[in-house]
Amino acid sequence: MLRSACACDGVEPTPPEIAGWLDPATGDFTEGAAPADARPCGADDCASVSLLRLCDQTEAECVPFLRHLVHDCSGTVTASTDTTLDGITPYVAAGETGDCDDCPCEDGSKVLPLCDYQPDGTSVPFLRHLTYDCTTGQVTEETDTETDATTPYTPTGDIGECGECRPAPMCPQLLGLSGPETWTMPEGTESVAVTVACGPVTITDCASNATVVNECGTAFSWAAPASGGCGPPALCTPFTVELPEGAAVYLNFVSPCLGDAS
Repeated sequence: MLRSACACDGVEPTPPEIAGWLDPATGDFTEGAAPADARPCGADDCASVSLLRLCDQTEAECVPFLRHLVHDCSGTVTASTDTTLDGITPYVAAGETGDCDDCPCEDGSKVLPLCDYQPDGTSVPFLRHLTYDCTTGQVTEETDTETDATTPYTPTGDIGECGECRPAPMCPQLLGLSGPETWTMPEGTESVAVTVACGPVTITDCASNATVVNECGTAFSWAAPASGGCGPPALCTPFTVELPEGAAVYLNFVSPCLGDAS
């Protein structure tokens, strides 16, 4: 009997090695090389050996094993011997022997790494433990823990796979301001438009360039270029609009929905 190692992905298989030999008359298996006088079978030596993969079903488990069958010239089984799946180690069945497809399935469990996405865009990793029925595949029990797999965890946001692109929600806002007042643009603002109702108004951009606008009815707008990453683009900060006494502006901007940005 020869044994060959598995070869995958185009790798050349290794030469087969001798696992042992089987006496066709008795079915007894002996590990190692065959006897020195072993020779090819002649016309009168037409015994053959076949292998069956069976399962030994007990109350506790279903164990697969190999049954080696010795056939005579007419195909009649004259002897058999059982081994573990390595084809060498003897095996003694302890329960009912049959087809492995007849083994009852066992309920299984799996652990899923997930993330709890919060309204502010942050995420909290946790583990979801599932127990499922092997026959129907339906989940029969579900519990959540922290990543230590022990401490209970209760999700409070949206649940999804970790690493998902989930930017903070953006909200358009409209403000009407009169002086004295200094408005600071919120972090993460995507676009802003300033309409001067009554000047003078001082607009200072993120490069500290200050522009004084005196003309009433003048409008300006800024929009961040596409970021190419996860989430909307954002204008640089700080960006301020300063109004002295008697001045007034309207501000129309899109920023993360994190409450009142006035």
